[in-house]
Amino acid sequence: MTNILCMDNSDTIRKIVMDCVLDLGFNFFEAENGREGLEKLKEVKDLKMIILDWNMPVISGKETLINIRNMEEYKDVIVLVLIKIENKDQVMEAIDLGATNYMLKPFSVNNLQNKIEELINDAV
Repeated sequence: MTNILCMDNSDTIRKIVMDCVLDLGFNFFEAENGREGLEKLKEVKDLKMIILDWNMPVISGKETLINIRNMEEYKDVIVLVLIKIENKDQVMEAIDLGATNYMLKPFSVNNLQNKIEELINDAV
């Protein structure tokens, strides 16, 4: 089964992502900030994708991504970064630091589902 972890401080975004992931038939896990997300990595086995908010409290998306890419067991996991449209200049930084792909917020449910499916299928 495909496991996907969403790290986002917005309850609303996590709920939207959860609905998308479950509708696609994948397992969903969540964390409300980078610290909690990094802890969750220890619990979730066979993680296929991380959906990561770039602007989070406690540990930012940037710091979280750097931590993820420095862990041998997660260096190849798909990381989809969510960036607010007004901060789209951060997209290149996210890609340079190892993000697999990105989506600008706000996004539509259909676009998110398509992006998740595309990234999962490309990784097979």
